[in-house]
Amino acid sequence: MSHDRRSVLGAALALPAALTVGGLAAATPASAAPGAATVDAGAWTALVLEPGITPLAGATPEVRLVTIAGTVFLQGRGLVSCDLTADSRIGRLPDGFPLPTGYVRAAAPRNNSQGINACRFEINPSGAVSIYGGNAGNPITWLQFDPVQTIWR
Repeated sequence: MSHDRRSVLGAALALPAALTVGGLAAATPASAAPGAATVDAGAWTALVLEPGITPLAGATPEVRLVTIAGTVFLQGRGLVSCDLTADSRIGRLPDGFPLPTGYVRAAAPRNNSQGINACRFEINPSGAVSIYGGNAGNPITWLQFDPVQTIWR
């Protein structure tokens, strides 16, 4: 009896999938409806770095704002070498870049030392960019911005 129930259940689940695949194969592309999800990416803009924070060739730290379906996100990219032995300000947003209304935070990869391979990336409401997590016993010697993606406030 349980074999028959499985067969009936399998057939019931397969039928809607077969109908959906047929409908999708015959469908024509639709244009975006008003209010549909849209993506608007701003231009990449270089961070203004503090002395001692050195961008790697071809990997200048940059940020941009991206709006997806009405939500604004900050994206980062780039790589720097440094020697951060304490929580440190590493730069600021460039002139003219919109300032956040609150603190914006994300995790950023760093040199793997003592099992720690990420640090906190933070932009404060005045536009200062700081890194948290380095100390004298475990300095941050490089930092990557590519994974920095967070909601902008």
